[in-house]
Amino acid sequence: MNEGQIKNESVLTPVEIPLTESPDNPDVLPGKSWHSTFDAFRIVNYRWFFAALFGNFASMNMQMFIRGWLVFEITGSYEKLGWMTAAGGIVGLIAAPFGGVLADRVRQKKHILQVCGCANAVVTFAVASAIAMGILTFEHLLLASIFQGSIMNAMMPSRQALTRDVVGIKRLTNAIALSTSGMNTARLMLPGLAGGMVAALGGGDGNIDPAKWVYFLMTILYLFSAAIMFMVKVDDRPIPAMPDGPLLTELKHGFAYVLRTPVILMLLVCNFLMVFFSLTYFMLLPGFAKQVLDAGPDRLGLLISISGLGSLAGSLYIATLPNRKRARVLLTGALIMGIALLLFSMSTTYWLSVALLTIVGLGQAARMSLSNVLIQSYVDDTYRGRVMSIYMLEMSVLMICIYPISILADIFGPQWAVGVSAVCLIALVMALFCFPAYRDLD
Repeated sequence: MNEGQIKNESVLTPVEIPLTESPDNPDVLPGKSWHSTFDAFRIVNYRWFFAALFGNFASMNMQMFIRGWLVFEITGSYEKLGWMTAAGGIVGLIAAPFGGVLADRVRQKKHILQVCGCANAVVTFAVASAIAMGILTFEHLLLASIFQGSIMNAMMPSRQALTRDVVGIKRLTNAIALSTSGMNTARLMLPGLAGGMVAALGGGDGNIDPAKWVYFLMTILYLFSAAIMFMVKVDDRPIPAMPDGPLLTELKHGFAYVLRTPVILMLLVCNFLMVFFSLTYFMLLPGFAKQVLDAGPDRLGLLISISGLGSLAGSLYIATLPNRKRARVLLTGALIMGIALLLFSMSTTYWLSVALLTIVGLGQAARMSLSNVLIQSYVDDTYRGRVMSIYMLEMSVLMICIYPISILADIFGPQWAVGVSAVCLIALVMALFCFPAYRDLD
């Protein structure tokens, strides 16, 4: 497709659903107050929704630390860290598209989130039990990654689509940014807590037994999230008309919609490349912290947590933004992230690396929040769940594609792997700044 064609499509106004003005309808915008940072919290349902999400975010962020730490303690291999990431991606290739079809078919998307939360609790309890019995191996963690990859990809399209159902399209930017803030708040607190628990109980240098308490706590948090979701009261939404037939037929229509809608295709492709170049550092972080920064489990957890401070600040800033020049803000955040990652790859000082990852988090928050919002703003509601599943499918492809980088890290070292990826990210962002069809999206 040529640039002119994309630009003509991209000037279309975002898809909006008319809202009925009523004092009982929280989707009606109260004057200009929707520009305020915490406006989505005016909606009671969103407050419960946020509480449920926070329980899920808390467990996920603890796992960001503990799974990578366990793998590197057991194997000492970057390649095994890459395998762990790729395993979740492989299963996501199958689960993500069907998760989107499921989101478009059901009337109550929250039930999908509840079932998936309980399934996650079963997996984390099984891992905790294996650690307690002294039988945990890399293969057990790999199997858990496969199960949780399936669960996550089945859940995410429904969670993304449910956000719009809860707050409406006008507050979507604010709500997604606040949800991202919740995730980053959990990231600020929980990895450090998990790392501190493991270190305080004597974990490290081959002793993985204290990790069981982290997994038991994760189990409780997943169950808490599923229980709180009962408080989210969303009316049954009419199922959008779609062709009768098997799931594969509906999925085919979703891909066809993306291919014939240039602005959606452009957003998905660009997001794929940005995430690919920025994901490298996090996959390699357990080994990077141990070998380059000489950091134990407590300092690794602290590194992840403090870097979440920048993500929290960035997501709160995004929550204040009006629906204008969002692509420019996204690109600016991605550029900041790329420069900070390049400097991080050169650092061998722990506290300098912490500061640089805090800046990385600032840029990452802008990319995460606004890429999601831009896609949801331009997608037709009939295809919303399936497009968000394709958005998740990208992550699965990325998790597989990044595996060769883990092998390169074993050969050349993690600093080279992170540095080259950062340079590619900077080059991509500079190219998109010169491309009006993307740069000028609101």
